Amino acid sequence: MSPLYLGAASGGRKIHGTATSNPGSATEGDMYWHSTDNVFKYYDGTNWQTVANEALGESSAFAASNAAAIYATGNRTNGYYWIKGDGTRSARLMYCILDASWGGGGGWMVVANHDGAKEPHAGHQARVTARTDQIGSDDGSGNPGSSSMVPEKSFSVDMVGVSYTKFIHMAYNNSSMSSVSAANWLGSPLAYYYGAFNSAQTIPTTQSYTTADFNTVGSTISWGGSNVSRRLTNGGSATWLKAFCVGSNTDGSPDGTFRLYNGSGASSADYPVWCSYRDLSSGKASYTFSFSDAGSGSTGWDDFQDGSGMGDDWEVEGVGDNGHRNAPSMIVLQ
Repeated sequence: MSPLYLGAASGGRKIHGTATSNPGSATEGDMYWHSTDNVFKYYDGTNWQTVANEALGESSAFAASNAAAIYATGNRTNGYYWIKGDGTRSARLMYCILDASWGGGGGWMVVANHDGAKEPHAGHQARVTARTDQIGSDDGSGNPGSSSMVPEKSFSVDMVGVSYTKFIHMAYNNSSMSSVSAANWLGSPLAYYYGAFNSAQTIPTTQSYTTADFNTVGSTISWGGSNVSRRLTNGGSATWLKAFCVGSNTDGSPDGTFRLYNGSGASSADYPVWCSYRDLSSGKASYTFSFSDAGSGSTGWDDFQDGSGMGDDWEVEGVGDNGHRNAPSMIVLQ
């Protein structure tokens, strides 16, 4: 559809029709309807901005495609917002960190959390997932509500069709975990690792899966305006991360789409298990790290199953070997 010109026939402001991305060759004052975010957008001469009669993400009827879309409106208030992704399924609540000084810049979604107080399968087993049979919380199955998405509870949100380009797995303090605060999620991390893609990604819907390889890994990220040197390293390197997955055991149970190397006999978690990993061995994830180890009694931040390769050969900058083992941890995507 050709734009409607206001002013000069080929040089004035333009009103475009419906689109899923920002039109090119924009002039200050141009407008269009963004059909994915369900908002009007206008060009201010430098950036495309959102026209809204209520805050984006404030209601299920005005849900955002992701937290980055909310951040782009200028909102800097952390809290629970409605996210719909590409509209494959109905909008759902997510906790969004919009503070510009958090994690190198706001627009993060807390998509999975493990409380660190119990073995993962003792309650809800956290995964980064796009499947309705894997979402839920310690309070039950289905999309978790705001009271279920707090640090003291393990949960997984529905990531179907929700795009992201950045990933952080972060271990955090376990103070006053009944509500979100600077004493836990919003504070500086105890430990973390980071990966980024050059293009937008979505979580696969298969029972097990792997992401593509990250394009950027090992970066030092800032909190509160200062770089935080608390990166997880393996073999002395902070650039160990290759990808993350929800992996079945080595024999392909319960799903053969993607498997963990030497992943068998896990006593504290049910397969498929969420892991990040450094390498592939015979097409299976090896040198794995997760919300906890596979061993009975393991309750938090740790490598997953020593036999997968990483073992205890990991440390946290400024802390030392196996720093903050068994701490609670969360996955945030931007």
